[in-house]
Amino acid sequence: MSYTAGFAVMEVTVRGVLPIGDASENVTYFILDTSKSSIVGQVVLPKAVKRSLAVALTVKVPSTAGSYAIGTFDDGGNFQAASFLRVEIPTVDSPDGAVGPSGR
Repeated sequence: MSYTAGFAVMEVTVRGVLPIGDASENVTYFILDTSKSSIVGQVVLPKAVKRSLAVALTVKVPSTAGSYAIGTFDDGGNFQAASFLRVEIPTVDSPDGAVGPSGR
């Protein structure tokens, strides 16, 4: 059974450019619903890369979530937003002009 059974989901996109450096370990970044102060998703990325690398990852989150932040937690349990990553919510295009059946 899917973890999404029981609530509606939507897809958000995590975008950014990873830090450049020599670190070889991975870091778990948590997607936080800031309106409810709850974790709604996560991604695992390298702590640093040898050369500039842009990322764009699709993540499923509950559709009831409000605004999002992405980051890590420090040793004291405090959320630290990642300055180089952002969470993008899909936009819904609204039609321009009249909508509906046409006829005379």
